[in-house]
Amino acid sequence: MPEGPSLVYIKNEIAHFAGRKVTAAGGYTQMETGWLVGKKLLEVKTWGKHLLLRFNNGTVRIHLMLFGSLLINKTKKVNASFYVHFGKDQLNFYVAKAQKIEGPLEKTYDWRTDILSPEWNQAHVLKLLDDNGDATIGDLLMDQQVFTGVGNIIRIEVLFRAKLHPLCLVKNIPLKDRKVLLKEVRKYAKEFLREKNAGTFGSNWQVYQQEECPRDGAVIKVAMLGKTKRKTYYCSNCQVLHAPRKKASKHTIPAKD
Repeated sequence: MPEGPSLVYIKNEIAHFAGRKVTAAGGYTQMETGWLVGKKLLEVKTWGKHLLLRFNNGTVRIHLMLFGSLLINKTKKVNASFYVHFGKDQLNFYVAKAQKIEGPLEKTYDWRTDILSPEWNQAHVLKLLDDNGDATIGDLLMDQQVFTGVGNIIRIEVLFRAKLHPLCLVKNIPLKDRKVLLKEVRKYAKEFLREKNAGTFGSNWQVYQQEECPRDGAVIKVAMLGKTKRKTYYCSNCQVLHAPRKKASKHTIPAKD
């Protein structure tokens, strides 16, 4: 499934269609498409793994599912899930789900959790970590309401870079380490996008699909971990599995004679 940076890459590829009128729309989507014809595309946005085509009478939300793709001015032999034409130009989405969103996008989406949004808010995400203290950090990173745009590759890479074991309970992770994690999420998401733009994606993976830890030479472990049972690469030597934090004990000071 494409991760947040891949959707931003697609957004940038089709942003120049903004301002143009739709001349045809369709596909085998269950969404009715007649409302798009004759309407001007106002803006292309993303929220995590959602591509958003905004018009004055609604927004098309496109999810590329596990194996979805977009072709610009090209077609496959199979029918498109959803297509939209701008005169001679066309966007064809395959193995994708298209839905109409009514009303302002701000009522549907919270960009404070989007890892590549200028509106991303660290304090807000830290609060969400507190609210989900009993989850493992490996699972929570895949929660799109907390880490919008994170997929399995980003999850694996940032846990390694933040030196956190995927099975750490969130409540056991010290605040300073949580902040490091959030910094690494944003940093790697931007690195991911830069590599997509340069055509070098995957060239700098430190742990994903690797065999040896670049920090200590230990063998990288591969396992299906957490409730999500997603394939995870990690180093059990340098990624810390934090134990429960001990509460400060209260000592009684004996009274003097």
